[in-house]
Formats: sequence, structure tokens, C-alpha cells
Amino acid sequence: MLEFKKITEEYKDQLFKLIDVVLSNIPENHFIPYEQWELDSMFDEENYAPLYGAFDGDKLVGMAQLYVSQEMMSGFKKDFGLEEFLVCELGGNLVLPEYRGQGITPTLQKIELEIAKERGFDYIISMAHPENPSSKKSLEKVGLKYYKTMSVAGGFLRDLYMLKLK
Repeated sequence: MLEFKKITEEYKDQLFKLIDVVLSNIPENHFIPYEQWELDSMFDEENYAPLYGAFDGDKLVGMAQLYVSQEMMSGFKKDFGLEEFLVCELGGNLVLPEYRGQGITPTLQKIELEIAKERGFDYIISMAHPENPSSKKSLEKVGLKYYKTMSVAGGFLRDLYMLKLK
């Protein structure tokens, strides 16, 4: 039975292995690669992103992040016309291939959505590769609505989604 909980530093090795395994098994450009500063900030939930995971026993099998840094969100806030609001991003959704199709991503997204509400964010945004129907379906399942398709982060084409929280 799967358990969903915060990923702590004791799972750091499993976390980075999960990232490596998943990113090496998905189509090119479906996930914007992490920069080193992001990997270094993985456990900074106040300034970077609360990090939650799905565990099968002691094995980390899936993860999701809620990017909370307003500095990091500044470009998206401008793109969405939300400069005066608190905005966070639902992202970093990765699940080991053998665990896909079990509802892990939407469950983790619902956890992160509740955190966004508790922290008082006005809007939550997310993005998915236009040719990744599973990602888009999971965002819609938790209530986000398609906003527009655009090029982000150095030329990655993405469908952008948004949900007003309050």
C-alpha cells in the first residue's frame, strides 16, 4: 500500500535516483531539466518548494513539488497578469515507470494544492508538455484549467494551466 508524505533528507539518495531514472525514461523536452541550484534547494520548503512523495514501504516511487518562491514566479506572474498576487507553481511531478497509472500524481498534486491554500496563495499555476496527455489530464483532474500554450524557460513549449485559490 502506498503512503504519501513529506520527503526528508534521509531519502536524498532515493530522490536523486528517482529523478535520474524518470528523466532518462521520458521523451526529450517533456520535463525541463533541473538546474544545479534547484537540486541544491530540494529540501528548502520555505524558500523553494515543499516536496512530497509516494512511498511503497521505504521505497520512494513518486514526487511532487510546490514552487513557492515569488522571485522564481515573477516571469509567470507577468505572463498570467498576476503581478500583484501570491502565485505558486505545481511541478516536479515524477513517478517511476512501473508505478504509473496508480493515481500517484493526482494524489500528490492534491496534497500540494492543500499546502498552497494553507499558505494563503491566491493562484496556483502549472505547465505540461503539449504532447503529454497524462500530465494535462492530472492537472485538470485537480481543478487547474488550460490558459495558453507558450515557450518558457529557454524555449520549452508548454501548455500553461491555472487555478484561482481565493
